[in-house]
Amino acid sequence: MISIRVYSSEKGFSKIAPIVRNVAILALKFLKKTGCAVDVYLAGNEEIRTLNRVYLKKDGPTNILSFENKGFVRGDIGISDSHLGEIFLAPDVIKERGEDAGFLVIHGILHLAGYTHKLKSDRIKMEKKELEILAYVKHHYRA
Repeated sequence: MISIRVYSSEKGFSKIAPIVRNVAILALKFLKKTGCAVDVYLAGNEEIRTLNRVYLKKDGPTNILSFENKGFVRGDIGISDSHLGEIFLAPDVIKERGEDAGFLVIHGILHLAGYTHKLKSDRIKMEKKELEILAYVKHHYRA
């Protein structure tokens, strides 16, 4: 079983929570990651900016942050061994940039599954997998 918990720091963000949850589940199914859990936080600009500054030493809001199952930002939610990590999405930043929240969820899930884009070869592998998962999600998504 796959468990996706979605938290929202602002009421207006809750409308995208079902989309985020469904895309995350489908991405994990595609990756054959069953019996796992991921927490997704829909964060405001100041919250995401603070996390970006504290954890990545970058001062400014960003669209997404992913934290693998080590040194969690939120230690108060009952983490288990099956927990892959946390994803923080900034809906306002995503909207301002004209990005797709579902695609960014896929991106975050891939980070939690060990994909990176530090090297060009890693970026190519990750982008290919993103497109494969996106096609899978579009084919299987149920609103």
